[in-house]
Order: sequence, then structure tokens, then C-alpha cells
Amino acid sequence: MRKSQISDTIRSLVEPLSTMGMSRAASYALIMVVLLLLIFTVPGEKGLIRSYQLNQELKDLQGQNVVLLKKNQVLAQEALMLKENLAYIEHVIIQEMNLVKPGDIIVVFKKGKK
Repeated sequence: MRKSQISDTIRSLVEPLSTMGMSRAASYALIMVVLLLLIFTVPGEKGLIRSYQLNQELKDLQGQNVVLLKKNQVLAQEALMLKENLAYIEHVIIQEMNLVKPGDIIVVFKKGKK
């Protein structure tokens, strides 16, 4: 904004206040106080914008925390199964290492020509 536009804007804000019985000086002082408050509270390290950003980041981290807690419960349950359940241990070994038990029949499928 140019300087003339700023002064026109301030005058347009002061005129309604002066019709309500406030003096021009008091109106200007009130507007300046409000502007100074806005200048110091909206931007900056502890401003409203930063506060909003931190609030959004907190919500994201809380969501990630819930996901990680569920994953942790699943892993804890699997660890318990691996400690105590021999059948589960055998199942995991067979699945992950592609091993077979004695007596199992291996079937191999060959790809046919298309």
C-alpha cells in the first residue's frame, strides 16, 4: 500500500469512532494500539501463525503416535508368540525361509507357453 492509501484507510476507520463521541486523538490512539497489537501478536516466534502451525504439527504427531502404538501392540503380541508358541515358531520358519517339513509333498508348477 502507498502512504496515501494507508492514511485514507485510517481516516475511514476514525470517522465512525468520532461520530460515536470519541475525540479524533483518542480514535487515532485506539487504532494505533490495535495495529501495534496485531503487528506483535500475529507473526513472530510466539505469534498466532506459529501457534496454529504448532497446533497442526501436534495433531499430526498425535495421529502418528496412535499408529505407532497399534504397531507396537502387534509386535509385542508377535514377540510373545515367538517366545511361547512352538507351532507359531515353526510356521514362521516355514513361511520366511521356504522350508518344508518331513513328509510334505512339494509340487512345482512350470509355466506353460502362451
